[in-house]
Amino acid sequence: MILRLVNLILLSIVVMSAFRLINIRYQSRNAYALLAELQSQANKLNKEFTKLQLEEGTYSSNLVLQDFALHKFGLVKPDKKHIVEVN
Repeated sequence: MILRLVNLILLSIVVMSAFRLINIRYQSRNAYALLAELQSQANKLNKEFTKLQLEEGTYSSNLVLQDFALHKFGLVKPDKKHIVEVN
């Protein structure tokens, strides 16, 4: 009688640990899939950020700003006679 009870307890422990192992592996696979998806999104965002940095570098250069000021606003480049030095 006691032997059957011990066997039943051991069997229930083995079954519970098997279900726990299955649950942990399932959660692990889901977490890995989520990690892979987030890494893919991070790579896409890094590529976009690099493109934006290059674009910002291009548009913030003096030549682009000068060209924009000359054509859009009709500004002219000052001559030496229009420049005044203040001490």
